[in-house]
Amino acid sequence: MRPILALLLTCLTLPAWAQDRAGNDTPGEWVVTHQKAFGLWDSFCDERMTGDLREERCYLRYVEAYKRRPDFAAVFAFITPEEIEFGLERAITLIDDGIHITRGGTVVWKEDRARCRRGGACTLSGPDADALLATLAQGGTLHVDLEHDGEEFRLAWDLSRMADALADFRSNAAARGLLCPAHAPKGDPMAKQG
Repeated sequence: MRPILALLLTCLTLPAWAQDRAGNDTPGEWVVTHQKAFGLWDSFCDERMTGDLREERCYLRYVEAYKRRPDFAAVFAFITPEEIEFGLERAITLIDDGIHITRGGTVVWKEDRARCRRGGACTLSGPDADALLATLAQGGTLHVDLEHDGEEFRLAWDLSRMADALADFRSNAAARGLLCPAHAPKGDPMAKQG
């Protein structure tokens, strides 16, 4: 992964995790224990020690910087065992189909919540996240159509390796006891039970 994207993810997606325990901005205490790329998507697990307690986490992520310097801006997707988050800059408005998945030229999933379309919180959990994960695993293209400061951007993210990425993520999360059956899509043959 390019260093700027790694830095962006640390700064934009997980500000609490990019701080030390006193809340100071630091590179963090997390040590990567697993990393594997699947096309655009990266599967990660990392850990840190809190006294005698080992804290672990696993996630899938992709970050795209759609504006470069000096007005840097980006969108990210972050998948954990509990939720799927699309990180949008505050100045974003989703246009047309907004965040959506196409397969063979047909829209097969679309994020319709008004709050997300206006650049607010865009997080799915429970059955909504399960349904999206099942759709992601079938491949296609994830699109993010947005307007930022009067300029339109149409991002397209390849999902052809997403089934493999999800299998790797689930396997590693399950091996660490982080993935329970309630967080896996029902009937998904790729799901690993922990």
